[in-house]
Amino acid sequence: MAQQEAPRGNWDFNLDIGGGMKNGMDDPPGYKMTMDDGSGGGKLKSKSSNQELLEKKAWEIAITPIQSVGMNLFMLWMSGSSPGIFNVMILGYCFTSIAGQFSRVNTAFANFKTVDTTLQKFAYLALCSVSLAYLLYHASGMGVLPTASGDWIAYIPNTQVLEMSSGVFK
Repeated sequence: MAQQEAPRGNWDFNLDIGGGMKNGMDDPPGYKMTMDDGSGGGKLKSKSSNQELLEKKAWEIAITPIQSVGMNLFMLWMSGSSPGIFNVMILGYCFTSIAGQFSRVNTAFANFKTVDTTLQKFAYLALCSVSLAYLLYHASGMGVLPTASGDWIAYIPNTQVLEMSSGVFK
């Protein structure tokens, strides 16, 4: 007598791992058991796509300074133009953040040794410089930076008066 298969109920399912079209079901969209991308290029295609991916990631790293600028600009705008304690603290925070970005240029691009990142580093430094320029403009508007002539009045030499006049009362 042949071994009979037990009748399947509506709620039974089989967890066997297999390819598509097993039990009449297709693979879901985007699911592929093999790692073949269908191209016959092999290594050459893979190497060029890897270079392109590294350059794309390097550009993503290059624009990271502008991502933190949004919050810094909002904080500077909310702080106003009067030099209070909290405003100066916010200026200090923004300045240390930008100075830290300047100091981390080489470490940010350390993972991309196989790709020439000169242009990305230049863009990174340019965006940091724009952030620093706006910070200095805002600090100047607050009166924290000595940019007016009255801020340097202590360094203007005094002139000695050599003549003296006096009046007589009768």
